[in-house]
Amino acid sequence: MRVLLIFCLILGVLFETSAQSSKTVRIVNDNIDRKNSIVQFKLKPAGGTENIYLIDKDKKKYPVQFLKDGYACAIMSLSPGEVKTFKTIRERKSASEAEILLTEAEAKFMVNGKQVIGLQTGRKDLPAEIEPVFRRGGYIFPVLSPSGLSVADDYPLNHKHHHGIWAAWTKTEFEGRKPDFWNMADKTGTVLFEGIKNSQSGTVFASLESRNIYYDLSISPNKKVLNEDWEIKVYNINNIERPYSVFDLELKQNLADTSILKLPEYLYGGLGFRGNGAWNGEDKTKFLSSEGKDRTNGHGSNSKWIHIGGELGGKLTGITILSHPDNFRSPQPMRIHSSEPFFCYAPSQAGPFEISQAKTYIARYRFIVYDGKPDIEFNNNMWNDYANNLIIN
Repeated sequence: MRVLLIFCLILGVLFETSAQSSKTVRIVNDNIDRKNSIVQFKLKPAGGTENIYLIDKDKKKYPVQFLKDGYACAIMSLSPGEVKTFKTIRERKSASEAEILLTEAEAKFMVNGKQVIGLQTGRKDLPAEIEPVFRRGGYIFPVLSPSGLSVADDYPLNHKHHHGIWAAWTKTEFEGRKPDFWNMADKTGTVLFEGIKNSQSGTVFASLESRNIYYDLSISPNKKVLNEDWEIKVYNINNIERPYSVFDLELKQNLADTSILKLPEYLYGGLGFRGNGAWNGEDKTKFLSSEGKDRTNGHGSNSKWIHIGGELGGKLTGITILSHPDNFRSPQPMRIHSSEPFFCYAPSQAGPFEISQAKTYIARYRFIVYDGKPDIEFNNNMWNDYANNLIIN
């Protein structure tokens, strides 16, 4: 009898603790139709090793991952004006998650065991035909579609300084010199990877922070010009109807010196993308912008998003790049190459600007990779969701 009483008391305490740890989360959507949206809401970590989920009245569960400053996030679809109320529950570790695998040469971002992208450190062996001057790290490659097709290229022989998804400035002025951080063959500037920190895996996203350094090579000893910090997040998107992957890049550039980096008006420089080598040729790469522009009339125009794609092994695939409305000179002007699978968001096209200690350069982009034809309605909906991130206070 005493054993039974003790057991009941323990069970009651456990039940009471579980009930107390459960919290209510109320999500109120605005007038945007959101599909697989990354929604943020106030929720503090409660400790323990179990995963946290939101559960709705229909018993549908949504994995939760904690952010900074008392916020968490979950991926869900919401109709315009929809209001949903959830309870939090705890469960053992889920088999469905995004994770990072770190090696000396690469940080691999995986979702449910399949690689989505990689971050290159610059420490892998170069192909025999690539001269050492072109070596660099701190860029995203590979970029893989849901079916495993590689939409990006690295060290293409006709532009050896192009690398998947990367950033650099071309025409610059610094202390009277003109280092070119884009065209590395000139040997006046380069961008080198420095390191990774704060990597995180979870049920909603995998993320890391990394740093690149911009060096002026036109002076001896070489001089640091910019510190460039990247934050990359790959999301655990499960969309059965039409599979696609989503990842974010936020980059911040701070001066490493007291001098000002001047960026004159120029054709290209900023965020670059290099498509698969099979897309070389005027008719091989298809471009489509948010303003309905293509390769024939898109160069020099501005866009909220751009889709770049082509055929690989008889199958159409591609990537959509969403440019955040808070970006400098948004919507940013575009560089679209006339015959190669190369694209660049180039704010310097719109005129000169500068980066100083008082002016940090910040740019944010979201990337969506899917097989098949570009879907204008889908791309517009995804941009609207990204541009108006739902944050519940």
